[in-house]
Amino acid sequence: MQLSVIFDHPSRSPEPLNITKKLGQGKLSVYEVYSPNRKTNYALKVFPKNKLGAIQYNKEKLMFPLKHRNIIQVIPASFQDQSFYPLLTEYAKYGDFFDIVTKGCLITENLVRTYFKQLVEGIEYIHSQGVAHLDLKLENIMLGSNFELKIIDFDQAQNLSDTMITSGGTIHYRAPEVKDGSCSQLSAADIYAAGIILYVFATKEFPFLEKENHSHSDSNSYEAYNKDPHAFWASKSKKRATKSLLSQDLKNLIDGMWDSNPSTRFTIDDIKASKWYQGPVLEESSLKVQIGAILERKNRK
Repeated sequence: MQLSVIFDHPSRSPEPLNITKKLGQGKLSVYEVYSPNRKTNYALKVFPKNKLGAIQYNKEKLMFPLKHRNIIQVIPASFQDQSFYPLLTEYAKYGDFFDIVTKGCLITENLVRTYFKQLVEGIEYIHSQGVAHLDLKLENIMLGSNFELKIIDFDQAQNLSDTMITSGGTIHYRAPEVKDGSCSQLSAADIYAAGIILYVFATKEFPFLEKENHSHSDSNSYEAYNKDPHAFWASKSKKRATKSLLSQDLKNLIDGMWDSNPSTRFTIDDIKASKWYQGPVLEESSLKVQIGAILERKNRK
C-alpha cells in the first residue's frame, strides 16, 4: 500500500510513502513505512478519527517540540489521506527493550547502567519541557539506529502543571498513586516507573505482579515490599537469576525510586547523585560494538 505525504522540509511536493509492514500488537496501528525518494524508513502511527483517537493524538502532540537524542524524533509531514490522524517519526530499527531484555542482551552492570542513564536523561529532558510521560515501560523505549535508547508513545502524556492524572498507566509499571487515581505529582509517577524498568533491566523479571485483589502476605505485591523491603530483597537475592546484578548500591537507588510517598520519592537529582548511578558506563563506540555483537549473536539462535 502507498500513501502520499508532503514533508515540511525541504520539499513541498507530494512524495510516495510505502507501507512495508505492521509493527507491534498495540491498540493503535503502527507501521514501518519507506520513502523511496529519501531512501529512509520511518514509523507511522495511525490514530482513528473518533473522539478517543483525537484525545490520544492531542496528547501525542505534546512530544512534537521535544528534541533530544533519547526521545524519538517527530518528522513534520502532512498526508493527503485525511481519514486518520497521522504521526510520522524516525524508525528505531532494533526494536523495543522488551525484546532486548527477554533476549538477555543486558548482560553486564555497565550495559544496564548505560541504558538506564540514557533513560534518565530522556526523562529529565521531558520534565524540563513541562511534560510527564506517564506510560514508561519496556515496550515504550526503543533501540535506535546508533544503539541509543529512544522513548516513544506519548499518548498518555500530560503537562506537569496538571494537578490530577488522567492516565491509567500500564499494569506492573504504574505507581501506587496512579493505580488508585490520587496522583497529583506527575513527575514522581515517571520516577517510579523508571525504577521498575531499572529492576527489570538488572533481573530480567518484574518485581511485583499487580492483581485486582491481593493481600500483604503476597510476597510479589508492592504492598508486601512496602511493608518489609528487607524481606523483599532477601527473597530476590536468593535467586541465581537476579542476585548477580543486585548490588546494595543498586537496591538503595531502587528503594528511593519506589518510595510510596511521591513527595519523598527520589527526584532526578537524587538519582544522579546516587552511588550506583555514578558508576562506569560504556562510551558510544564501545556500546555499539558490545550491544551490536550481543544482538547479532542472539538473533542467530
